[in-house]
Amino acid sequence: MMMVALLTLTVVMAQGENRERRAPKKMTPAEMTKRMVKDLNLNDKQKTQVQALNEQYKDYLNGPGMGGQRPPKPDSEPGAAPQQEHQRPQMTEAQKAQMKQYKAKREEYDKKLKTILTDAQYKTYQKMQKRRGPGGPGGPRDGKRPERSQSE
Repeated sequence: MMMVALLTLTVVMAQGENRERRAPKKMTPAEMTKRMVKDLNLNDKQKTQVQALNEQYKDYLNGPGMGGQRPPKPDSEPGAAPQQEHQRPQMTEAQKAQMKQYKAKREEYDKKLKTILTDAQYKTYQKMQKRRGPGGPGGPRDGKRPERSQSE
């Protein structure tokens, strides 16, 4: 019985560690610059400029800071039509405004970055951004969850 309990505990702990590793990590401006230097083959002048740009836009580079989650789903009234399980609640006006501001800042960042990089480097940067997909790093690229094999 003790062996079964230890084995179960080990499996549960391993699954918990896997979940923690999957969570996207927010990168610091220095880490982002280091990665860009490596992936885009930046020269010293570009590295300095990109580092300054990343520092300037550090609040916008890791995704929209929504200041919390969307509001919880409202409980359905008796007699009301049941809501779809996968339906998300609507964003508040404040969240929409914040998202719009984030998008404008991100476009501003990309425009400034384009002046620093060569055309080939900027195309590579755009490909890197597309690879991240809608789910962020490691997330689903086509909006769908991958099929799980029976061995998982």
